Amino acid sequence: MERFLDYFVPEKYTLSLGINKFDKKIGGTVLVVGEALQESIKFHAVDLKIKQVLVNGKNAEFKADKKELEILNVKPGKAEIVITYDGSLNENMEGAYLSTYEHNKKTEIIVTTQFESHYAREAFPCIDEPAAKAVFELSLTVPSIEGEIILSNMPVAKTNNYSKVPDGKLAVFYNEDGTKTTNKYIEYIFEPTPRMSTYLLAWVIGRFHGKTITNAHGIKIATYCALNQDIDSVDFANKIAAKSLEFYDDNFKVSYPLKKLDQVALPDFEAGAMENWGLVTYRESMLLVGKSATLGAKKSVAITVAHELSHQWFGDLVTMQWWDDLWLNESFASVMEYYAVDSIHPEYKIFESFFTGDCYAALLRDAHMGVQSVHQDVKTPEEIATLFDGAIVYAKGARLMLMLIRLMGWENFCKGIADYFEKHKYQNTIGDDLWEALKPYADFDPGELMHAFIDRPGYPVITNLGGNFKEFEQKRFLLDGPIKKESWPIPEITEDMSGHYVLNLTETEFEKRLNDFDDLGLEQKLRLLIDRDLITQAGLDSAASLIPLAQKFKTENAPAVWNKVASLIGNLKVYVDDESAEEKLLKKYVFNLIDEKLEEIGIVTRKNDDEDTIRLRANLMGLDYFAEDIKRFKKLAKMYENNPEKMDPEIRDDILSAKIYLEPEITDDYLEKYKNTSDPDIKFDYLSSAALVRDKKQLEKIVALLGNFEVVKPQDQLYLFVYLYRNPKSKKQTFDWLTKNWELIKKTGGDKTLSDYPTLVSRLARTDEELKRFVDFFGPMREDPALTRAIEIGENEIKSRIKLIKNNKEKVYEALKIIVQ
Repeated sequence: MERFLDYFVPEKYTLSLGINKFDKKIGGTVLVVGEALQESIKFHAVDLKIKQVLVNGKNAEFKADKKELEILNVKPGKAEIVITYDGSLNENMEGAYLSTYEHNKKTEIIVTTQFESHYAREAFPCIDEPAAKAVFELSLTVPSIEGEIILSNMPVAKTNNYSKVPDGKLAVFYNEDGTKTTNKYIEYIFEPTPRMSTYLLAWVIGRFHGKTITNAHGIKIATYCALNQDIDSVDFANKIAAKSLEFYDDNFKVSYPLKKLDQVALPDFEAGAMENWGLVTYRESMLLVGKSATLGAKKSVAITVAHELSHQWFGDLVTMQWWDDLWLNESFASVMEYYAVDSIHPEYKIFESFFTGDCYAALLRDAHMGVQSVHQDVKTPEEIATLFDGAIVYAKGARLMLMLIRLMGWENFCKGIADYFEKHKYQNTIGDDLWEALKPYADFDPGELMHAFIDRPGYPVITNLGGNFKEFEQKRFLLDGPIKKESWPIPEITEDMSGHYVLNLTETEFEKRLNDFDDLGLEQKLRLLIDRDLITQAGLDSAASLIPLAQKFKTENAPAVWNKVASLIGNLKVYVDDESAEEKLLKKYVFNLIDEKLEEIGIVTRKNDDEDTIRLRANLMGLDYFAEDIKRFKKLAKMYENNPEKMDPEIRDDILSAKIYLEPEITDDYLEKYKNTSDPDIKFDYLSSAALVRDKKQLEKIVALLGNFEVVKPQDQLYLFVYLYRNPKSKKQTFDWLTKNWELIKKTGGDKTLSDYPTLVSRLARTDEELKRFVDFFGPMREDPALTRAIEIGENEIKSRIKLIKNNKEKVYEALKIIVQ
C-alpha cells in the first residue's frame, strides 16, 4: 500500500475550521509545517473539495480526486503548506459526523468525530497514517448556542466571539443564496496537543451535562452525557477513570501526560468506545450506569473505561508504526483492563469473565482455517477495518499477553513496560521494540516465544504422552478442517487458563479430573470444560458425551463453571430442531439439571446475595428460559411493572422475557417503552425481550424495525438483527431482509461492523438450505477485501457444523433418552 509519509513528513498542523451542524458543513484552512521528501507530495482527502493550495506562501499546482490531494512541483526540504477546503458532516459514524437525541420534545444535534482507523481524511486533508505523528493546534468556529459544550483533546486556551462571519475562512456559514446561517459565532482555540497520530484527534460539540472530579494524582476528569440522561449516571465511570489512571501511573512509571481527561457518552457510536487522547468517546451503554443498572452493566462499563484509559499509554503515548501491529494497542489494552479492574474492584472476580468470555472466544475463532493472525499484513485501506477482530487482535492477543505476564511475573513485566514507554514515548514502534524492552527482565527470549504465536494463526491441541505432560504431541487444532501436525514453542504445559492451547486428555485422565473436580482450582475446572467443549465441536469426541458430563455439575456453586455448562448446553442445541421431540427432551434435561440449584438460590435477588450468587442466578435463569419453565415464568410475569425502574434490575430481562412469552400481545407496550426510555440498559432489555416473541403477528412488528432508524438507531441495528436471527420463527425472514437491504447496511453502518454480518450468520447457520443461502448471497462478495476473510471462514464453518450434526444428532438423542426417560 502506498504510504504518503514517503512524500511528506508533517511536524505540526494548525487547523482553523468552521463547523455548521445545521447545514452539515465543515471547512476552513489546514496549515501544515513539515518536510517535503519529493517534488510531488500527497495528502489523504476523502470527498473534500480542495479550493486552494499554498506552498511557502505561493499558489501551488495541485490535483485532487475523491480520495487524495496531490501537490505538484514542490521543492524538497522544509515546507509550509496551506490548504483551503470544504467538506460535509456525515451521519454514518465515521470521520466528522452528526449524532442526535431527543430532549424536551426537541431534537438536539451533536457534532463529533471517529477518526480511527483512517477516517481523519474525511474531515480535513492530512497524512492519515499512524506513523505521521505531529502536533495539532486546533481552532473551531461554531454558531453560538446557549448551553453548548465544545471539547477536544486539550483544554480551551481562549475563545473569540464574532457578530459576523469571520473573514476569509468560513464559507461553511453561508447558504447557497448568500445569506448567513446565523449572526453569532464563537471560536474555540485549544492548547497544542502532544505529538500524536491523526486518528487520535477528536472534538465533540453539543448540549451535554456532566460532572468533574480530580483523582489522587491531580488529573481533572470530566464525564458528560446527553441532557436526556440522568446526570448521576456518570458517577461510576468517573470513579473508575480516576482509579484506572492512578493504577496505570503507578505500574507503568510514566505518568498520564495531559492536564485533563474528558469522557463523553454519545447517542450514536459504531464501536464500544474510542481512546482519543484526553477526550475518550463512548457508546452510551458503555459509559453510563443508571440507578437500575445491573452488576453486569457495571462490570462492562468498568472494563470498557479501563480498556480505553490503558490506550492513553498503549496507542496514544506510544503508537504502532503501521496497522499490521494494531495488536500493540489492542492486545495490551484488552488484558490491562482486567488487571486494572481487578485492582479497583477485586470483589468482581473480573478475570473469571476473561476466562469464560475472551479466552473462549479466542479459542473458537482461532480454530478456523483462514483466520487472521494477531500480527496481520494489510495491503489495502479496506483491509484495515478487518483487523479489528475482537476474538483475535483483542481476545487472543490479550490471552497471549497474559501467558507472557505469568511467565515473567507482574513486577518484571511492568519494569520492561516502564522502559518501553520511557524510551519510545511520543514515537512509533513495532513489536520487536517491545520484546527488546522486556527481554532484560525475563529468563527466556520474549520475542522468540511471542512471534511464534502472534505471527501465525491457530494453536495446538496437545496430547499427553507422558506423566504430567512432560512428553506430549502437538497438532494444529481446527474445527473446520483436518487436524495437521504443527508445533508451537511452549515453555511449560499448565492446566490453568494461561496457555493458548487445548488439552486432549485420555478418557482415563479426564475421568480422574472429574472425580477430583472439587479439589481442582477454578482455572483448572474451566480449562477442563472449555477443552472438552471444543474437542467435541472438532469431532474428536462425541457430542453425546456432553450430556452425562453436564450432569456432574448439578450442585456446583461457581458461576464461572455454570457459564461454561451453559456453553455446553448451547452446543447441544445445535443437534435439535425447533419444536421437535428431540428439543423437548433437551429442554426437560436442562430443567432437571438446573431446577435444584435454582430452587436453592431463588429467582429474586435477596439482600444478602453476594456477587457470585447474582452471577449464578443469571446463568441459571438463562437456561431456565430455554427449558420453558412455565411455573417460574408465571412467577416472573407477576413481578412485571409498568415502570421499568421498579423491577429488580438483576432479573428485569428475565421478567420481560417471561411476560412476553406468556402474553405476546404486550409487544406493542415493549416497543413503546423502548422508544420512550433513554436509559441504554433498559432499552436493550425491552428490545432483546421483544425479539424473543414467537407469535407471527407480533414478530412482524419487530422485524419491521430492521432499517427503521427513527426507532432503532443505526448503531443498534446489528444487535436487532442478531436477536431476530437467533429466533427460529424469524430467522429466514431476517436473512431475507439482509439480502434486500445490503446497500442500506453498507451506507449506514461502519466499515468495522460490515463483516460482522457474514460472521454472525455463519455462526448460527446449521442446515444445507442455510448454507446455500449464505453462499448464494455472500459468495459474489468474496473479492471485497473487507469481507473476504469473513465469508471464507463462514462458509467453512457452516459446512463443518452440518457434518458434525449429521455425525452426532442421533447419538445425542439416544443419550438424552437414557438420562431423561
